[in-house]
Amino acid sequence: MKPVIVFRADGNLIAGYGHVIRDLSLASILKDKYHTVFIIQDPDDFLRSQIKNTCDEIIEIPATKNLVDESKKIVKHILKPDDIVILDGYGFGTNYQAEIKKHCFKLVCIDDICDRHFVADVIINHSEGIKRKNYLIEKFSKLYLGTQYAILRRSFLKKKSTPTLKPSKDQRAFINMGGTDQQNYTQRALQTCIKNSKTNKIDIVVGSFYPYKNKLEKIINTNKQVSIHIHSNLSETEICSLMKKSTISICSASTVSYEYACVGGILFVYQTVSNQKNIYSFLIRSKVAFPAKTFDRVLSQLENKASSKKYFENRKKYFSGNSDKNLVSIFNDLEKERGITIRLAAQNDVLTYFKWANDPEVRMNSVNTSPISLKDHTNWFYAKLKSKNSLLYIISKNGIPLGQVRFDKEKNSAEIDYSIAKGYRGKGYGEIVLKNAIKEYYNKFPKDTIIAKAKESNIASNRVFEKSGFKKARSIVINGKKYQSHLMKAN
Repeated sequence: MKPVIVFRADGNLIAGYGHVIRDLSLASILKDKYHTVFIIQDPDDFLRSQIKNTCDEIIEIPATKNLVDESKKIVKHILKPDDIVILDGYGFGTNYQAEIKKHCFKLVCIDDICDRHFVADVIINHSEGIKRKNYLIEKFSKLYLGTQYAILRRSFLKKKSTPTLKPSKDQRAFINMGGTDQQNYTQRALQTCIKNSKTNKIDIVVGSFYPYKNKLEKIINTNKQVSIHIHSNLSETEICSLMKKSTISICSASTVSYEYACVGGILFVYQTVSNQKNIYSFLIRSKVAFPAKTFDRVLSQLENKASSKKYFENRKKYFSGNSDKNLVSIFNDLEKERGITIRLAAQNDVLTYFKWANDPEVRMNSVNTSPISLKDHTNWFYAKLKSKNSLLYIISKNGIPLGQVRFDKEKNSAEIDYSIAKGYRGKGYGEIVLKNAIKEYYNKFPKDTIIAKAKESNIASNRVFEKSGFKKARSIVINGKKYQSHLMKAN
């Protein structure tokens, strides 16, 4: 039986459909491995059909602004402890997240504005230029940032040859400002394209509820010299096909601009709403796209073949077509944490620890590289169990021990030591083992600093400490060997 992944997002004519469509793109990537469920407030017919076409289940709930009350109803009537939950929307604040997180396996938030305290296990933001310091998050929240995690529909993830700008007076434009476009940027884009004599064909994509279609038709009727077509209710593959046929585009600074950057020609953008600020800034700063107001000037510059080639090569740095694989890897890592348990070591664990301690790789990376006798190990182990200043944890997966973590406390700090059982090395369990043990430690000593040391030659352990949230400190020498120190301070 597949594990369950629950999506929670809303969309409507006024707010737009972006959050829902983005989640459905992710659902289509993950549905081979998960049973996909979508929870949505009072959807219209369009969203209902889109969700049913992608997800295994749709759960419609009444519209309400009291989202905290909603979260309590969801955990009571819908969620199960083994579910992964994905929240995508600006209304899911800290309290909502906290309520959901208490009752599910893992919580994932999709974000693009960094405007709240996140308690989720994972936060995905596909804007470039965002850093960890931009977020207020929990100590063990994982951030996945940048276009390498772009959430795109499958049609736009297929690699294609590098396009080139067609000769002057042979430009085909693509315009898409989102399904509803309440501010009618579509009309601005159309007028910009018509005024440019190099554009002879224009495809405009709007949603079924776009309110200004009659205005576009009036413009079309007075500009017969340009072939202009309005498209609505297009499928994903149909939109992708139009993008590929075009040589230039004006889009909103949203996911549609990312999709166009994967398959289309020269990209120009408008920031149509405030929450597009980060994506717009990235697109312009990185020269993946250009402001729509520079349309004529940039097209003239990119008629130069060398300039055009440079533009498309630069764009490929950000959109390689591998973001689906990177997104899947996030959830593969979460799956590794299923069945994980942690407990304090007991006397009958002495032989397990003895086996781990004498593993050749463990000895090679230890301060004392010599094998340990059972007698010496037993005396050491029992002394550690009795010590008030030592905490020994065993972390298991589905009942099988996979590693140990030890804390040796002194005043307001503790030195940490860990090892992973041979069969679990190189599979990403080091970070999981450390995270679980450190959580337990901070439950007891929330103000302490944790100190880690690893031989500089032990690249794997140093990387695990860094990925676990430790900060590099000074290098030290022990028994003639260089060690890298790492520090983790309490929040």
